[in-house]
Amino acid sequence: MKPLLNFKSSTFLAANNISKADANSAAENSFKTKQHLKGSNLFNLFFGIKNILLIIFILILTISPSKSKDCLDFLPFGHNDNYVQLPKETEFCIKYGKQNLIFKTDTRGGRFFKKINENTIQVFGDSQILGIDIQHQKDHFLSKSYKEDIVIYAAPNNGPYQVLNFIILNKEKIKKKIIISFNLSVDIFRLSPDYNIQNYVALRQDQLNDIIEKPFKYRLIILKSLITNNFFTISRKNKKKMQALFENKNTIELEKNLNIYFENLNEIINKLDIEVDYILTMPYWIYEQDKNNKSFFTNSNIERSLKTLVCRTFHKNRKLKNKYISILDNNNKILTNDKRHIRSDKLTLTDLENYCILQ
Repeated sequence: MKPLLNFKSSTFLAANNISKADANSAAENSFKTKQHLKGSNLFNLFFGIKNILLIIFILILTISPSKSKDCLDFLPFGHNDNYVQLPKETEFCIKYGKQNLIFKTDTRGGRFFKKINENTIQVFGDSQILGIDIQHQKDHFLSKSYKEDIVIYAAPNNGPYQVLNFIILNKEKIKKKIIISFNLSVDIFRLSPDYNIQNYVALRQDQLNDIIEKPFKYRLIILKSLITNNFFTISRKNKKKMQALFENKNTIELEKNLNIYFENLNEIINKLDIEVDYILTMPYWIYEQDKNNKSFFTNSNIERSLKTLVCRTFHKNRKLKNKYISILDNNNKILTNDKRHIRSDKLTLTDLENYCILQ
């Protein structure tokens, strides 16, 4: 699919599907999962692998049923083919370690912490900017640089083109100044024309309210996707695999994908006449733990390659007036519980120009 479609099109689908390498990996993971769950050949003969999966899944649900009155043990999010979002205009609770976090959303699925007003800043991105580990706005790293209240239109697997789709399809509601976040952990791979949100997001947006009321259906939908979509996977690469993925990527291809994305982004900025503060968040996989597992430090070899890519692309986009990149405010216990995000309270922002000058 071509990354750039007509701006006036009723649906702006700039790109769809994960990188070919990730797609192959997704297929492999899905195959391995099914192979691992196979029982004896005789059992498979009578029931088939899909029936075995269904029986196992029903047993799991029977043993540990979820109740809607309790906090969810997962973050509900779904897609509408164009982008990924949280449930609309609702309030729900999710478990995070020993904490129960309350999420409140507006009519378009944006997470807000305080009452939305005319000065509230709209923020767009994925789960890193969402603040999956915090309850209050004061704990979000943006509060260190912005005094205004924020509403965050973000969700897991919501890539850069999905952000642009949201802005186009909701252009009447977009303010004149917004913040767009780019998660360097994964967004550089999501720019591939092959990125497909359906391979990572099992739920559709119109299923979310039902899932909140009947959480057990969440697992059934995940199971259905594992069975019916050969590329769908719940497996995620660990830090070492993500480092290898980046190191083995063709730099020319990454720069090409970024430049195509900038063409889309700049066109939207021009057409809507908006101002964008652009925020890059450093990848979690760029940090290593010391031998005592007490603090983290930057992998200098990987950071050098990433910095070259960032400064050759993002820094040179003159349409973006205000560009920032995250740095660690504190290097102790920086990762969230899932080990794939940086804790929001551990980040702070620095000007991208200053970052690129110090090469």
